[in-house]
Amino acid sequence: MTLNKLHINMTKCCYMIFKPKTKQKHQESDVDDNPILMINDIPIKLVSSTKFLGVTIDDELSWDKHVTDLKRKLYYSLSTLSSIKNLVPKELIKDLYFTLFESHISYCISVYGGANKRKIQTIHIIQKKAIRVLFGDVEAFKDKFKTCCRVRPIDQQILDSKFYEKEHTKPLFKQYNILTVQNLFIYHSFMETFKILKFRTPLALLDHFQISRRNYLTYTKLIPPSPSSTFIYSASVLWNIIRPKLNITDLTVGLSSIKNSLKIALHDNQHANSTIEWLDDYDYDPSRMLFNRQN
Repeated sequence: MTLNKLHINMTKCCYMIFKPKTKQKHQESDVDDNPILMINDIPIKLVSSTKFLGVTIDDELSWDKHVTDLKRKLYYSLSTLSSIKNLVPKELIKDLYFTLFESHISYCISVYGGANKRKIQTIHIIQKKAIRVLFGDVEAFKDKFKTCCRVRPIDQQILDSKFYEKEHTKPLFKQYNILTVQNLFIYHSFMETFKILKFRTPLALLDHFQISRRNYLTYTKLIPPSPSSTFIYSASVLWNIIRPKLNITDLTVGLSSIKNSLKIALHDNQHANSTIEWLDDYDYDPSRMLFNRQN
């Protein structure tokens, strides 16, 4: 960097030590063992989490900090959309949702999407709230609070659980062809895997996939590594589940046709069960999640 006359901004430099979850933090032994890294006699700061290209990475790769930051972004975007939705034509609200809200969820979802299902479920809750605000029946919601209880019919004066019941979002997801955060993870993970295998790039990721020897030329089967929350594991499992369902026999098929077929399959699978209630096991474990619930 010195030869190329490039300068390092030391205020933005830091380093991180990745360690297993069983390793306790803030132990005296850890502090003593941490190396002291210097650049031009200036020490580099040791951190437990940092933001890299829009993704917050922590030293345990648990994605807790990234999910927290993502939820903050989503609430801010939802507040913005709620403020301007009455000022724009209704036909543009869906485009605004994809541009200002879903874009944050989709960004690098193949990286953090394999995190604990409860963390992803918190994002799904915010997504459902956004669907209610943008596409729900606002007039029906406001009608509940137009009059006080005393002027209502006597059988409606006692507010039961039905009064506080929120509008179901599953029909709205179906009406506007919107995928849940869990299905977005499936979609982006599979499409990235398809492009890596088809174009054989980047090689750094291609080398991590273990291709079955019987199907080496057609890439029709991948051998998953040990179960984990990594992209390679979830991508390998998803490839083996989805590829035969979409009848992908080789990699010569075009990207656009695969995208359309996958989206149609995901929408059908998303609404294959109850038309109102979401499934209790809506966790999308890669080993049993997709197409297993279709009739």
